Amino acid sequence: MILAIVHKELLSVLRDGRLLVLAFSVFAVLTGFFLASVAEHQQVQLEKQSVGATAKEQWDTQGVKNPHAAAHFGIYVFKPDSPLASIDPGLRQYTGQTLWLEPHKRNVARFSPAADQGLASRFGQASAGFVLYALFPLLVIALAFNAITQEREQGTLRMLHSLGVSATKLLLGKFTGLLLAFAVVLMPAMLIAVIILYQNFDFAGDDLFRLSALSGAFFIYYAIFAALAMSVSIHFKSSRLALFTLLAFWAGSVLIAPRLGAAAAEMMVPTPGAMAFWAAIKNDIQQGLGNDGDHDAREASFKAQVLKRYGVERVEDLPLGYTALNRNFNDGYSERVHALHFDRLRDAFERQSRFIHIASLLGPSIAMRSVSMTLSGMDLAHQRHFEDAAENYRHYFIGLTDDWDRERSHGTERGAQGHDSDWGSVKAFSYEPPSVGFALHHALIDLLVLLAWLVAALMWLLFSAKRLKP
Repeated sequence: MILAIVHKELLSVLRDGRLLVLAFSVFAVLTGFFLASVAEHQQVQLEKQSVGATAKEQWDTQGVKNPHAAAHFGIYVFKPDSPLASIDPGLRQYTGQTLWLEPHKRNVARFSPAADQGLASRFGQASAGFVLYALFPLLVIALAFNAITQEREQGTLRMLHSLGVSATKLLLGKFTGLLLAFAVVLMPAMLIAVIILYQNFDFAGDDLFRLSALSGAFFIYYAIFAALAMSVSIHFKSSRLALFTLLAFWAGSVLIAPRLGAAAAEMMVPTPGAMAFWAAIKNDIQQGLGNDGDHDAREASFKAQVLKRYGVERVEDLPLGYTALNRNFNDGYSERVHALHFDRLRDAFERQSRFIHIASLLGPSIAMRSVSMTLSGMDLAHQRHFEDAAENYRHYFIGLTDDWDRERSHGTERGAQGHDSDWGSVKAFSYEPPSVGFALHHALIDLLVLLAWLVAALMWLLFSAKRLKP
C-alpha cells in the first residue's frame, strides 16, 4: 500500500507544473551562484599562491643583514581553502586573508574582504550555500503546503478514507514520494556541481567525503521542512493559511533566528575590543602571570642562570650571543602570554556559537548553516587550526634566526650576519588541512540539532495522522 502511494505521489509531483517552474528557476539560480562562486574561489586561490610565492622569494633574497633584522622582515602565509568553499565560502568574507608572521608578537589575520566593501555590497552577497539552505526550503514548502489540504478540497481524501486507507500509511507514502521527487530535481544540480569541482580543483577523497556528508545533511534539512509542511497541511483546512504559516516559519528560521542568536550570544558571552585585547597582553608580558614576577625580575633571574651555567662573571665574556639568548627567553614568555589570550578569545567565540544554538528552537536553519560552513572548511574551527599551524611555523623560522644570531656572536656584540643561503634554507610554509573527521567532530552538535528537528517533525507528522479527517 505504501509503495503504491509513494509511486502515485511521485508521479503526481513530477507532473505538477509548479515543480517544473520552480525547479528550473531554482536550478538556474543555484547554477549561476555556483559558477560565480567557483570563479571567485579560483581567483582568490591564485592570488594567494602568487602573493605567497612573491613573499617567499622576497624573504629568500634579503641580502646580507643581521638575522634578527631579517626576521623582522617577516613572512606572509595564506590559508588554502577547500574546493567546497565554492559551495559555501562561510566566514571567508570576515576572516583575514593572510597572517603576517614576525618576531615578538602573534598577529591576527588581516585584509578581510568585508572590510573593503560598502554596506550595500554586503547585503548583495550570496552563494550557492545560501541558495541551498535559504531558498531550497521554499521549494519544499511550495510542493508540500497543500499535500493534504488539496486532497481534502478535491474530495479525494474522503474517498481514500472510505476505502480504508490508513492515515499513517497515506502520510508516510506522500512524504516519501515528495522527498524522492525533490531528490530527482536536485540530483542534476549535484552532478553538475561535482563535475565542475573535479574539473577546476584538486578534488581529493577527503573532499568527496565532505561533499557526501554535506549532501546528507541537506537531505535531512529538506526532510524536516517536508514533514513540517505536511503536518501544517493537515491542521489547516485552507491551503492559503497553510502556506502563510509555513512562510512565517521559514522567515523565522532563516532570517530572524540567526540575528536573535547572534545578539543573544554577544550579550551572554562578551568579547574584548581590539585595544583592550592587546593592552591585556602587553600588561601580562610586563607584569607577569601568576607568581612569575615582572619583566625585569624574570630577566635578572635568567641572566644569573646563564652566567652560572657558563661559569663567567659578565655577559660580555659569554662564548655566545647573550642578546639573542635573552631575546629568545623573552619571546618564549611572550608566546606563552599570547597563546593564553588568543585561546581565551577563540574559546569565547566558540561559546558564542553554542549560545547561538538557543535560537535553533525557532528553526533548523542555524544548525544547517553551521554544518555547511564546517564541512566546507570555512568555519572558526578550521580557521583556528590554520592559525595554530601558522604560529608553529612562526616559532620555527624565528627560532632559526635566533640560533644564527646567537651562534655567530659573542657576549653583547651584535655583529652576526646572515646571507641569502640562510634565508633560502627556511622551509616554505606548508599547511595540511584537517580531515573530514575533524569537521564532523566540530559539526556534531549541529548535526544532533538537525536530527532532533527531524525526529520532532516526523513525530508531529505521525501524531497528526491520528487527527487526519476527511
